Order: sequence, then C-alpha cells, then structure tokens
Amino acid sequence: MGTIIDIDDLNNTAEENKFIKSADLSKTKKNKGGRPKKEAKDKASEQIFINVTESEKIKIELAAKELGISISALCKVSLAKFLL
Repeated sequence: MGTIIDIDDLNNTAEENKFIKSADLSKTKKNKGGRPKKEAKDKASEQIFINVTESEKIKIELAAKELGISISALCKVSLAKFLL
C-alpha cells in the first residue's frame, strides 16, 4: 500500500464513498420537529355542546384543573365507561 499524501490520493470504494457521503452533515435534511400528522379517522372533528349551571361549570373547571387536564379531556374520561 502506498503512502497517502493528499486526500486525492485515496482510492475510495463505492462503500467508502457512501460512508463519506452519509457523514457530510451539511447536506442532510433538517428535522422540522413536532409530532406526526394524525390519520383522518383519528382526528376529533365532531362537537357536542351541553348546558350546565354556573356552579356546575365551576366544579368541572376545578376538577379538570386539579387533575391537570382540560375540561374536554375530563369529559372524555368521564364518559369513557359508557362508550367502551
């Protein structure tokens, strides 16, 4: 094997070229971040409206805040036993 004086003296194989190309970080795609898109069947697109008294609303808001979830999530969890 001869002495390598310059990068141009390298006799790269296809496999080595592939490795070098993958190591070149300047040309890689940038990850945009965020979560993957939901499928259409998994998107919540329907709404249900209910009327509550002011005191009921306050109780619902306090319960949701205490659990650290949204009012919508609290309602879904509360109704889950009837839906499943």
